[in-house]
Formats: sequence, C-alpha cells, structure tokens
Amino acid sequence: MVIGFLSHSDMSIYHFRLPIMRALKALGHEVIAIAPKGEYSSLIGAEFRLVHYDIDKASLNPLKVFKDTANLARLLGGLNLDMLQTSAHKSNVFGTLAAKQAGVKCVINLVEGLGSFYISNTLKSRLIRVAIEGLYFITFRLSRATIFVNDSDPNYMLSRHLIQKNKIKRIKSVGVDASEFDPQKVTPYDFKSDKKIVLMIARALKDKGVMEFYEAAKILSGRKDCEFVFVGSSDLGNTSSLDEEFLRSPYVRHIGWSDKVANMLSSCYLFTLPSYKEGFPRTVLEAMSMAKPSVVSDCDGCKEAITDGLHGLICKARDANDLAIKISKLLDDEKEATKMGQNARNTVLKHYNQPIITAKYIEFYKEIASV
Repeated sequence: MVIGFLSHSDMSIYHFRLPIMRALKALGHEVIAIAPKGEYSSLIGAEFRLVHYDIDKASLNPLKVFKDTANLARLLGGLNLDMLQTSAHKSNVFGTLAAKQAGVKCVINLVEGLGSFYISNTLKSRLIRVAIEGLYFITFRLSRATIFVNDSDPNYMLSRHLIQKNKIKRIKSVGVDASEFDPQKVTPYDFKSDKKIVLMIARALKDKGVMEFYEAAKILSGRKDCEFVFVGSSDLGNTSSLDEEFLRSPYVRHIGWSDKVANMLSSCYLFTLPSYKEGFPRTVLEAMSMAKPSVVSDCDGCKEAITDGLHGLICKARDANDLAIKISKLLDDEKEATKMGQNARNTVLKHYNQPIITAKYIEFYKEIASV
C-alpha cells in the first residue's frame, strides 16, 4: 500500500509520526510524508519520500483556503495513495476535503487537542469554534475514522453531535521513547545550583499557565531549598504569547528553548505544567518517563496523564496559590516525591512507551484499512 502522512508542519511529522511511519515501512508499505518545507525536511527526507505543499496556516480567507485545498488535491492525486492520515485542524479538514477530491479511498484524521480557541471565550473565539465545528461535522463524515489522544475531546465531539460514535478511536497520547527518556542513561543537566529545581518546559504562552508558574515562584520565594526554572521562548505571532520582559523575573530563571529536555528533566526535582487545556501533554509523559513527579492543572489532557497522589499532584487551573501549595507539598516530602516519580516511570513503561503506542496504531490501521 501507499500511505501518506499529511501535516501542517514538518516538525510535527518528525517528532510525532516517524515511529509509526517506520513501522509501516518495515511492513513493506510505501510511506510518504506530506508537509510544508521546514527545518526538519532534510531529516525526514533521509528516511522517507517527502512531498512539500504550501499552506497559509493563519489565513481564514475562503478564497485562499479554496485555492490551497485545490492545489493540495492535485498534489495528492498524483501520489496514488491508498490511505492518508491527517493531523491538526487545518490538515484534518482541508486535507480530508482535498483527499476526497483526489480519490483517496481511506482517510484517517488525528485530533491531538482542540487548541486555544477552546480556552478563550471571546466573541472571536466563539465564532471560530462554530466554524471549526461546522467543518469538522463535514470532515468526520468524509473520513473513515478519527483517532483522539484523550477522552475529553471525543466526548465533547459526541456531545455536540459532530461525530458518530463508531468512527472514534481512542489511543491515549502519542507515546514517549522510554529508552531515550531513561533516568539511568541520561546525563544530568548542570543547572549550577544545589537547590531543588522546579521545572516547567513549554512555549511561553498564557494558555500554558506560565503566568501562574511565575506567580507561584513569587509566592514561594521565601523558601531557600528550591529554584524555579522556566524553559521556553516567546511566540510573538501568538496572541497568548508572553514577551521577554515578562520572562525576566527575579523569582524564575529563564532559559530559552533547548533540545536538552531529557537532561534537564534528569536534574530537576519535580516538573509542572499548570496549563489551561491540553491534548495529552508530551512533556508530562517525558517527565514521567524520567521518574519525576509532576504538578499539573486539572484541565483536559493533564488530568488524564497524571493520577492525583500516584504520579504527582493536581492543582486548580489558573490558580497560582493552589499550584504553590501542591509544589510545596512535594518539596516537603522527598520520600513521597521519589515514590511518585517511580510510579510515573512504571506507568509509562506499561502504557505509554513508544513501541506500545505504535503497535496500537498499526493494529488500528489493519482493522480500518487492511494495512
């Protein structure tokens, strides 16, 4: 079979799809990556056939969207695909429409989260939600099935009568490579501190709970046993982005985006993600795999990744005081924090290790498309 993976970002394909693509290739299928050209294109192209297409990720102009969809349909028509998997809102919607125009028989969507428009309740966000759901109503009827990475998103779609129950497949998380995120193998990062590192790694967005993290650091600034570290950069094209001036704080050490995630997790005492909404947070899984306890908010996605009292603690979303309280509890009980971290590692090995997740995808492809 010829199987395509369509994304709005080559980075997404590189970080989240390659294990599944490799498994399909090992089974003898031709696998094609379809994404706009980017910094990961050469890495993907070293293993797979890579086809580029253009898409305006931000535009909602109907004429521009129609033109992009028509161009994509022509491109897909020349690939002779037997199956196409799409991901992210625009790729799901317009990729499915284009695939059907191109005559692709089997299209599978992947919803990894509903995004920032489901956090804000401004008039613009409400209108965009209406548009997204109208398009998904059509998309879900054209595609053969949709994979969701948590329970909250498909449950929401069902409550809105946007998708048929028999078209839903739940595969929690996109997985994490437990052999890469292995506390016994990773070289610790040198934070040049003898204090307990309270670590947050995320894009510098309000929606990720960065403001609450900084406020919690201020609340706990009287403690002499810990240091708060935020790793991430501003995204100035995003209305939720925090600027560099905010990130410079006497209470938090800010480190720009880094590829030393596993090393940093190895050196931290606990990880935190006080987000407002997630799909199934990869960084939390990475922290779990590194045997670190986490403090996460009670938002969709986070509360499915962490079991309160087993892998870490859950705080109230948008509540810096509660975040500070939960962080303090773990700081004060090293024995319990260590136990939670080991529980987290064991859970990853049992449920979320990449080979386990990849096998679930392959099994589903066999059921749905006789792959």
